[in-house]
Amino acid sequence: MKNFFKIFIALVIGVFAVSCEKDEDQAVLGEGTKPSLTADATVLVLEKDHENDKAVKFEWVNPKFNIQVAFNNSLEFAKAGTNFQSVKTVDVSAPDLKVTYTVRDLNKIILDAGFLANVANQIEVRLKSKIGNITLYSEPVSMTVTPYLVELPSFYLVGEASAVGWNASTAQLLYKNENFSTIYTYLENGKSFRFLGQQDWNPLNYSMDTAGMNDTYKYFKTWSSNLAAAPAENIQFTGATGMYKVVIDADPAQKSITVSPSAINTWNPANLYMVGTINGWNAGGAIAMTNLGNGKFEHTIALPAGSQFKFLGQQSWGDLDWGNISADGNTGYLAPKGSNGNITFDGTGGNYKITVDVKLGVYKIQPL
Repeated sequence: MKNFFKIFIALVIGVFAVSCEKDEDQAVLGEGTKPSLTADATVLVLEKDHENDKAVKFEWVNPKFNIQVAFNNSLEFAKAGTNFQSVKTVDVSAPDLKVTYTVRDLNKIILDAGFLANVANQIEVRLKSKIGNITLYSEPVSMTVTPYLVELPSFYLVGEASAVGWNASTAQLLYKNENFSTIYTYLENGKSFRFLGQQDWNPLNYSMDTAGMNDTYKYFKTWSSNLAAAPAENIQFTGATGMYKVVIDADPAQKSITVSPSAINTWNPANLYMVGTINGWNAGGAIAMTNLGNGKFEHTIALPAGSQFKFLGQQSWGDLDWGNISADGNTGYLAPKGSNGNITFDGTGGNYKITVDVKLGVYKIQPL
């Protein structure tokens, strides 16, 4: 028992000593002086034709404390007059004391911050210096910046949460219509994914605009509640395993991603049938396709020019119904009942192989 009390008292003294040591360190460190920030240009009209030219150079003076310390510095960009309530944060190297942005780099920062293209935006920039639990800010620099609109990106889904895995060369391209990119596809619970700008790991990657993420990967400002930031610049899917509608709004003011359950959760139906002008729209006599497994089907058929058809999971007008995404057409993307149109064959007549991948949400019409 005596030994127990000795150990207990030693622990109490140790905790007290550590606490005092922290207080003493705080006293030695002091409050610190405020950092300062300057810019060599404050009115900028950015032009794509000069995207590799220098746009602006920021220079700063770090805070001074009673002892030498290392800072974590970042620049914060915000709409003027908002007291930096919503900011775009860009990490900078504190010891460098300066950073220069090209027209392309600054244009991306401004658009990522939610400012409109082709408009003279009133913005403020400040330096944030952080050490431990102390955060200091410079006085803001006022700027007027007119960014240019870049071509809205295409998005390729890749990752273990998806049906394609981490193979960038088979990354899944979403259907792009103006600022929206959409796909109905399979996602697996608890696993991660991200988006690429091409079927390769470089140069473009898109992930969440959140703390700790690689600055060049930061893109999505908002996301649905079934998504979370994950290690190595990824996005974790936290919903139940199944089929989902993935929608990206690439409008520079939005940059959102929404993942919601598909109207049809079946990704591996036992059967798949074709119905349309090819059989007089007779669902009871729908044409059976060959099941290749894992949600894949195929069928070879003579298609007259102007043919229209859909895919059914039963030989009736039941719940399992897939057609062209959004409306009549031949996009190569599937959508479930209530959100689709007829697949319209716009080629010349002849023999064609029809392939469907329900799990990936795509189809193909290939001439033989």
